[in-house]
Amino acid sequence: MTLELASFLTTDNLTLPALLYQPDKTTKRAAIWLHGMGDNGIFYRPERINALGKALTKQGIALLGFNNRGAHHAKRLSIADETLPEDDRGYQAGTYYERIADSVYDIDGAVNYLKYRGFAEFYLLGHSTGANKVCVYHAKSQKSPFSKYVLAGAGDDTGLFFASLGAKKFWAALSYAAEAVTSGDGLKIMPKYSGMHPFSAQATWDILNPDGDYNTFPFYEYTDERLGTKPLFTEYKSIDRPTLVIYGEEDEYTSTAGGAADARDILLEQTSNQMLKQIDFMLVPEADHSFHGHESEFAQRVAEWLA
Repeated sequence: MTLELASFLTTDNLTLPALLYQPDKTTKRAAIWLHGMGDNGIFYRPERINALGKALTKQGIALLGFNNRGAHHAKRLSIADETLPEDDRGYQAGTYYERIADSVYDIDGAVNYLKYRGFAEFYLLGHSTGANKVCVYHAKSQKSPFSKYVLAGAGDDTGLFFASLGAKKFWAALSYAAEAVTSGDGLKIMPKYSGMHPFSAQATWDILNPDGDYNTFPFYEYTDERLGTKPLFTEYKSIDRPTLVIYGEEDEYTSTAGGAADARDILLEQTSNQMLKQIDFMLVPEADHSFHGHESEFAQRVAEWLA
């Protein structure tokens, strides 16, 4: 296995740092790893990304892991476009500012980079919010280039924030964010009393909106009460190719479903008869949301399934 520090351009011209793990033998197969919120970038979870790189390359699959625009809580990125005035080449990124639909630009840029490096068959792997991004990408893509998907630790972000904030604060924060976004002030930081400080208004609207792209795994709405009108699990149900759904058995972020096994069972219920032929569900015993201490087992299961 060889490891290379790399970078690539998203399709809206942001430069993102990456790690490329390659097998010793030439391969045309490559997996892309999407991390979750904030400090879950690839450079801050070395045990997991290195375990994945080792396990995948043993199966003859390269791995591209990169810090997407949601890495860090707040991060200023540069737009690589010399036609813009120099003062306009800054892009406010990070979890506090991210909109999930913009991950399409990151993913397409990663695919373009891998094509440039000679790869031709692609798999998309996402953990936590990264799993949401896999589903959103597939639902929005005109023609997805990926032949297989992995959804790891898929969580109910909107429902978790509702449970954390409580109904009154949740709806007040959503209303405040909606007004700011509508008035063109999406980068405005939410006030402390909203419970969403220091998220921006645009990120708050994105995360809390029950009818938005972010609400991909609405376990709370399924088990408790409806918050929006969007059909439940819309993006998940759009997937039509081989998929692995994998959770840590003790995943602490599956509480709105009732636990990891319940989250698995709910997704199983939401899977069409046709997709049941192409989907596999796994639980990693004793593992938490991030598979701490079980990174090698998680990576091995993913690699063997992809192989």
